[in-house]
Amino acid sequence: MPTKKYLAIVISALCWAALPEASMAQITAEKAPVKGKKANPVVEEILVQGSYTTQSMNGATGLDMTLRETPQTVTIVTSQMIEDKGLVDMEQVLDHVPGVSKSGDASEYSVMYVRGFQLDTGVQVDGMITTPANSTYSGDTSQSIDPILAERIEILKGAAGILGGQGEPSATVNMIRKRPTTDFKASLMGSLGSWDTYRTEGDISGPLNESGSVRGRFIGSYMDGDSYIDRYSRDKSVVYGIIETDLTPDTLASVAIDKTKVNSRGVYNWSSNPAFYTDGTLIDHDVSFSTGHEWAHRFIEQWSITPYIKHDFSDSWSVKAIYRFAKATQDVSNASFGAYVDKATGNLVDPWTTPYALYSDRTSDTESFNIVANGEFGLLGRDHDVVFGYSYSSNEFGLLFDYADMPVYNLNHPHADAPDYSGPSSPYGLSRSIEEGEQSGIYGTVRFNLADPLKFMLGGRVSDWSYLNTDLINKTIVSTSENNVVIPYTGLVYDVNSFLSLYASYTGIFLPVQQYGADGNVLDPTEGTNTEAGIKMAFFDNELNISAAVYRANKDNVAEYANAGKLPNGTLIYKSIDGVKTDGYEVEISGALTERWNISGGYTDNKAEDKEGNPRQTYLPTRQFKITNSYSLSNGLTVGASARWQNYSYGDATIPAAISSTGKAIYVKQEQPSYWLVDVMGRYEITDSLSVSLNIDNLFDEIYNRSMWGYSDFGDTRSATAAVRYKF
Repeated sequence: MPTKKYLAIVISALCWAALPEASMAQITAEKAPVKGKKANPVVEEILVQGSYTTQSMNGATGLDMTLRETPQTVTIVTSQMIEDKGLVDMEQVLDHVPGVSKSGDASEYSVMYVRGFQLDTGVQVDGMITTPANSTYSGDTSQSIDPILAERIEILKGAAGILGGQGEPSATVNMIRKRPTTDFKASLMGSLGSWDTYRTEGDISGPLNESGSVRGRFIGSYMDGDSYIDRYSRDKSVVYGIIETDLTPDTLASVAIDKTKVNSRGVYNWSSNPAFYTDGTLIDHDVSFSTGHEWAHRFIEQWSITPYIKHDFSDSWSVKAIYRFAKATQDVSNASFGAYVDKATGNLVDPWTTPYALYSDRTSDTESFNIVANGEFGLLGRDHDVVFGYSYSSNEFGLLFDYADMPVYNLNHPHADAPDYSGPSSPYGLSRSIEEGEQSGIYGTVRFNLADPLKFMLGGRVSDWSYLNTDLINKTIVSTSENNVVIPYTGLVYDVNSFLSLYASYTGIFLPVQQYGADGNVLDPTEGTNTEAGIKMAFFDNELNISAAVYRANKDNVAEYANAGKLPNGTLIYKSIDGVKTDGYEVEISGALTERWNISGGYTDNKAEDKEGNPRQTYLPTRQFKITNSYSLSNGLTVGASARWQNYSYGDATIPAAISSTGKAIYVKQEQPSYWLVDVMGRYEITDSLSVSLNIDNLFDEIYNRSMWGYSDFGDTRSATAAVRYKF
């Protein structure tokens, strides 16, 4: 079909024009059949090779639905897009998701936000929770998961309390891992990029016996390289293996094991890269500026095992169960030298503390279990869908802190020797604690087929949760729990015609917090509601999806820094506030415009306010636009480009350190003007098996600061990566 005809359809859809039913049926008939097939009769997923979208997902309610049938905004990042873009960590993946923003806050593992709310649940793996009991450190482990393992990554916008239980109305990020194939497939990849960065990947999959009833897949990767940041380097290794077998024609079982090691050196800690002098003027740092040194490190090692079983009882009913155990360790050493710089001397100063180094030893043991049944039932002459299940997750998070005094750091002579943790410690001394978090719940959703074009979903979850913090040094225990927490969910989808649907959804919000009030007790959980309404379109057997949505989230008992100092153990004091509101809208597109042209992206407008109408989180952009394209030419050449834009953001702050010289604090505003980031790629298939590619990120070498919190935390500069891939 001519490209112009495809474009006319998309443009008409974006203008909300209703195309005739007959013409859409003709278009669907002309479209080429979906490539790829089910791995075996009991695998419910349909994998479209080379696509930027998926044909089904179940992360909202547990029901298998197309994106158009799901009454919430869904973004899909497929393995094809990951390969095209050369994405090697989860932070890079989320950078290309519409509506996702971040604040650097450190040299790695940025704090991610969706719709203005922190992505507190981290990244799920095959629908299983990975977040530690102390969510402050969830990004350290979940963002180190390598996207090479992903068949696709589903980002469900808004609240997802039915399956996940507690959480912010931000998003649920679920990485669906690659599974064995029925036919033998293998590939090798090697790449070399800027700052002496290299990476190797291997993937082999296929049957392990003559009948093909037992299949396996093994994936491994290793990368190592320096950075545009002074003295910063990183290496990462990943191994993953899965075996699945058809126990009977209706029963599938599998077990997957993975292990990841990340070694980062030259990291810097929060507030260690000051942006301001004590007189309130901005420091003119080089983009590469860092107070991190070779001895400052973050070493992460984690592994998990995931057994899974699924049984089909009939054409319409099935039960599946999945369990995941994961263990992670982190060894971190870095320093905080000061929040501001004395212009006269070049010394870093801090009004709250003297320079210190921090060592932390962290352990995290996570268990997750989910059993779910879904099927159909008849009522009043119509078939309806139902899903119900039980899920459980627990985590024990161990944390050891030790401190060491450090000498004053001077920008004119930037050097610091490695700390001596055996010497005198800072005022807070040695700290050791164990945090235990646990949640469980029953959940269910019924999708009533009220009429051929009208589906109504009614469901919810009843959860129990508990949190226990044991201070092993001071012999104190802080605990909190709540039972029978009800999280409701309703959704309505109306099919206007064969390609256009209207929808609305409502769900509750419940989030235990880990911040402490002035009385030393954990604050009350955050509660609220999330409402969304929108329009969705799907063309060419769901290979092209377009959506537009408006949403609102209301929250009470939101933990906010109280600016009231610290508790005796050094913990910052917070307070609860009510009436936090976020309104926004977003438009997204993903999939194939033609058989050669893939596209993924969208525009988001998000505004957060307190109950007085004052803006919140001004350090985050309120508007974003992201788009990624790839186009395959007939001569074996594929070209692509992506663009990301965000509007002006700022942070208001005071410089208490100025009191010593001026007699009063200085009020400052740190500003980041709007900016564009442009990436380009090209791939040439020399033969059916051999291809070469080139990716250039930040083509125009845009300079931008990721942290409007008084820090200097510049984003990635221009870089290039060349790769060779061979497929057997």
